[in-house]
Amino acid sequence: MRMPLTRLFVERFRFPHHLRLGASLIFLLIFADQCQSQFRPPKVELGAQDSVEYTFLDLEKNNLVNADHLQPVFRKLYLQRTKGGKKVNIVHLGDSHILGNYLTNEVRQRMQDAFGDGGRGLIFPYKLAGSNGPRDYQIATSNRWYGSNCQQNLAEQTPYGISGFLLESFQKSGNLTVNLRDTSTSQTRLFTKVTIFHREDSEPVRFRVRDEVTNQDAVLFMKDDFFQAFYFDQPVAQVSITYDQQSEKDGNFVLDGIMLENEYSGVVYHSIGVNGGKFSDFVRARFFARQIADLKPDLIILSFGTNEAQGKISTRYIYRQIEALVDQVKKYAPEAHLLFTTPADSYLKGRGFNPYMEQISGVIREFALDHHYALWDLYVLGGGENSAQQWKYSGLLSSDSVHYSRVGYAVQGKLLYQSLIQGYNEYVRQIGAE
Repeated sequence: MRMPLTRLFVERFRFPHHLRLGASLIFLLIFADQCQSQFRPPKVELGAQDSVEYTFLDLEKNNLVNADHLQPVFRKLYLQRTKGGKKVNIVHLGDSHILGNYLTNEVRQRMQDAFGDGGRGLIFPYKLAGSNGPRDYQIATSNRWYGSNCQQNLAEQTPYGISGFLLESFQKSGNLTVNLRDTSTSQTRLFTKVTIFHREDSEPVRFRVRDEVTNQDAVLFMKDDFFQAFYFDQPVAQVSITYDQQSEKDGNFVLDGIMLENEYSGVVYHSIGVNGGKFSDFVRARFFARQIADLKPDLIILSFGTNEAQGKISTRYIYRQIEALVDQVKKYAPEAHLLFTTPADSYLKGRGFNPYMEQISGVIREFALDHHYALWDLYVLGGGENSAQQWKYSGLLSSDSVHYSRVGYAVQGKLLYQSLIQGYNEYVRQIGAE
């Protein structure tokens, strides 16, 4: 059994008996200060820092269609904001627009400011797999690794899991060091829980999870065939993970991802993206839906469409692929609620007007409405057909005319956050809790 935090604080610093009550009170004050979102007014105010002002945007369309589908999510957010004690897990899944973490980081920071910071969430060593990725953490190793993703493998069923990527080593033992430090802002975040997603179907693996700075070894507290989870007694900013395969026969070690959390209640906003990713790529990823269930998602946001729109394709085929992915996810995470997004307009292969964007956005919209899932229609609010020119002229589209600039992704993140908070505030109004 883990020692209560107040007792751990007192025992670690060994205060005299007559000072222990005061020390505990000081600790509780610090702890209360850290519970950022608890005990606030139910309604969340949108400020100037959340606003977006571009004349080509149809801001009246920035809302959630079928927002009532998300009422259980809003209810949990409401309880967390007013009473505390709730972990709200949001999984944002998509293509390269999500992989870079610029859009999702805007939403993550704002949601955690409003409802509490439950931790960074899922990360992956993208650089070791030969890909770009988020810049708010660094991962180093002395091993030789081989990486790939579910978009690169065209087999009918592929061996990918929760990240849509995998990292593979043929060495019997190895290491990774994770530093949760933003390379652009130098901001460091702390965590206490480390979950390692991997495969143990043929080769038993033993991990050591350690922080040299605080001289701690994390304690294993939960495991199954797809993950092992460890806890530190004190918060850390970095962790060294070493693995050792227990079998004597030749084999390989496969890493699917790492999740970092803390002990506070609040929002954990996981972002999962693959360059060139489509709905169908995650349908073919054999372990993806099974491992997603281990995140205990309250809300899954699905942001695809750009890559499906890079050529002529059957809209019925896209509809069936969306349906197949939803069926797999709901099989393993039946309590999760879904929010679909349409992509903002962009050029066809970066060269000019894309006639397929309206079709693909229409299929996503149709599926969400047919099944009464929530929908955020970025394509429409972003200006609709041929609006990529406006995004480009405004400096929001990148030089390749398919991806967006950092400012462009920040705009999209703010818009998505606005729509989520407007839906949440409407829920608060409906229950009369303003």
